Amino acid sequence: MSLTFDQGNQDRPRGHAVLYYRSGVGYAATYVVVLPIDVDLAKYVPPVFANQIKMSGMEEFAAFAMPPMPESATSYEFLQELAYRRSDDLICGGEVSENDFMESAQRVNDDVQEYAQLCRQTNATSAAIGEAHSPEALNPDLAVHDVMYSLMSEKDRLHELAKLVGKLKFAVEGPDQALVDEAALEMQAIAKYLPDNYNVTQIIESSRSVDPENSSLTQLYMERCYKLADADYAGLANVEQAIKELTQEEP
Repeated sequence: MSLTFDQGNQDRPRGHAVLYYRSGVGYAATYVVVLPIDVDLAKYVPPVFANQIKMSGMEEFAAFAMPPMPESATSYEFLQELAYRRSDDLICGGEVSENDFMESAQRVNDDVQEYAQLCRQTNATSAAIGEAHSPEALNPDLAVHDVMYSLMSEKDRLHELAKLVGKLKFAVEGPDQALVDEAALEMQAIAKYLPDNYNVTQIIESSRSVDPENSSLTQLYMERCYKLADADYAGLANVEQAIKELTQEEP
C-alpha cells in the first residue's frame, strides 16, 4: 500500500481526505472525495453521448481529487489542522516531482483509486456485518412472520400484537431472556405494518417492565390502537386521558 494514514484509520476510511505529498523542501496537497452514493452519469448527458461515456470508465468519477494535481501547501501543521478541523483523513502519498505535472496528476489519480478501494472494502464489510446481525438473520422465523404480517388486515395485526404482548409478559415473569428478545423482535416486525401513531415501541417498553402499574399502561396502549383502527375518536380521547393520568402518577 502506497498511502500512509497520518490521521484516520485505513480500516475505516471516512470517504473524504486531505492527500498530501512531499515536494522538494515543502508540501503539496489535494482534497479527495469518494461519493457515498452510486451515480450513473450517463443519465445526465445527451443520449447521443451516453454509450461513449459508459465506455470511458466513468465509474472512476465516483471518486475524485480537486485540484487534480497537488498544490503547494503552507506547512505540514496547516494540513494537520485542516484535516482535524474538518474531520478528514490525512494521508501521505509519498514524494512527487515539483516540475513533472503529468507524473503528479497520475500519482494523484492512482492514489484516489486506492483510497476509493479502501472505502469500498469498508462498505462491503459493514454491509455484511449488518446483514449477519439483522433480526431476520438472527431469527430466520422472522422472515416467515414478516410475510404473514404483510398479508394480514390491520385488525388481524392488532390481534397478533395483543398475543405477542401476552407472550412478552409471560417471558418477563419467567424470567426467560431468550423468549423476551424473541417476542420483542416479533413485535418490532409487526410494527412495520402498523401506522406510526400506534406507538408500538411504547407497548414493547411497557410490556418489558416488571412494574405492576405498567400492566395497566400496556392495556391502555392496546386500547388506544383499537380506537385508532375503529376511528373511534371520542373513545380515543378518553383513553388518551387515562394514559396521561397514569403516566403523570409515575414518580
